[in-house]
Amino acid sequence: MNDADIKPMADAIYADKVRRARAAPKEQKMGWGPELFSEACVRMKDGIRHQFPHATDDEVVALLLKRLNRLRQVAEHGIYQRKGA
Repeated sequence: MNDADIKPMADAIYADKVRRARAAPKEQKMGWGPELFSEACVRMKDGIRHQFPHATDDEVVALLLKRLNRLRQVAEHGIYQRKGA
């Protein structure tokens, strides 16, 4: 298998996932949120461990929380403003 074979296969897999997600009932979709967040946190921790290979588990969690807080700040930027500003 070469790189030219991978792109069409990856596109087909993605299209199938999209079709299944669109067909899923709303109740099932609501349940995916916590699961997807948990998976994202695992991947973020893996990235932190790669970036800081000597970090302890507590340090990795602290960096994860710091990054999640920063992402929240970026997402909320401009949404909340002081009264009278």
